[in-house]
Amino acid sequence: MKVALQEESLARIRSMLFSTAAEGLIVVDDSGIIQLLNPRTTALFGYDEDELTGRPIEVLIPTERRGRHAQIRKGYHENPIERPMGAGLELFGQRKDGSTFPVEVGLNHFTVDGRRYVMALIHDITVRWNAENELRRTNAELEQRVRVRTSELLAAQRDLRQALEAEKELNVLKSRFVSMASHEFRTPLSTIMGSVDLIARYNEGPQGDKVVKHVTRIRAKVRELTAMLNDFLSLEKLEQGQARCAPVQVDLVHLCIKMIEELQDIAKPGQEINYDHQGEERMVYHDQQMLSNVLSNLLSNAIKYSPEDKRIDLITSISDGSVKITVRDEGMGIPERDQEHLFERFFRAHNALTIQGTGLGLNIVRKFLDLMGGSIRYESELGKGTTFTVVLPKEHVDENTSSDRR
Repeated sequence: MKVALQEESLARIRSMLFSTAAEGLIVVDDSGIIQLLNPRTTALFGYDEDELTGRPIEVLIPTERRGRHAQIRKGYHENPIERPMGAGLELFGQRKDGSTFPVEVGLNHFTVDGRRYVMALIHDITVRWNAENELRRTNAELEQRVRVRTSELLAAQRDLRQALEAEKELNVLKSRFVSMASHEFRTPLSTIMGSVDLIARYNEGPQGDKVVKHVTRIRAKVRELTAMLNDFLSLEKLEQGQARCAPVQVDLVHLCIKMIEELQDIAKPGQEINYDHQGEERMVYHDQQMLSNVLSNLLSNAIKYSPEDKRIDLITSISDGSVKITVRDEGMGIPERDQEHLFERFFRAHNALTIQGTGLGLNIVRKFLDLMGGSIRYESELGKGTTFTVVLPKEHVDENTSSDRR
């Protein structure tokens, strides 16, 4: 009696498992006729239980796939194997109302009284299938966007390359023009200066003072034009990477005195350039043209931005292997808001826009000092003047520098 109760309990449990399973369960015979199904199956496909029992399994297959499914089912019965859920097949079921939905189907087979049966475990994967489709669609959109963006970037890259080539060509043309124009202007300017010197030398007569006055004015303007041309030529060489230091032995004191004499023509009435060299050492080893350019720009700026009757100081010294050059004026000073832009190309301070200049001088000075291994700093107060201080090594050292220079 006890054994019978156990068998009855097991049978009841199996029945409960079959009827309460969360997935659809269908048992078909070797002819594909539905013999048994659980409530979940009828819920999935929208049928009542008595509507499916005894009908071909193909009734649950989408109409367009039923013919092929019959062949597949026949082949499976001839060579039955277990197929786990999610075996990589794309399967669909068809409801009573004709709508379809994606499913996963697991298959197993067993034999009763010499007849083979197949049990199918059916799982509705609509939620996952929709999510995967959305993911695929999103990925496809992203890939399309990537292709479009890549195409746009390639087109932009081509346009940029063409623009760069065009800019290079324009830069070459600009360089040629600046070089040609500068050299062509220098010749007539030299002729004008020579003629003015002759006029000054041979000047006689009662109008001599007036002639001298105009000769001095012409000299000043010619020197200003020459300085501007030199700035443009220097900038062009620096930007093209053609500027190279050619250091030689230079008498710093002699160079400063010569520079002051040359700049007297552009000095305003009453302006006085005072020069003081501290110490006995006066020889340095540097590119003379670059050093002259640094001195010329700093002194001419002091003259240009200082009013009449003001003092300009030039102080030089050589000690501990360093050269120090200080140029101090009592001019208009540099507005604080402009000081951070002081060494930029073509920059003019707001209080100096009416004064003639290219805005290149300090930019060129800094670039030359970079090549010479030097530095520059400044102090300025609006209305009280400006002081520039240059520090250089006494000797410029490069791969061509000799160890013995006497």
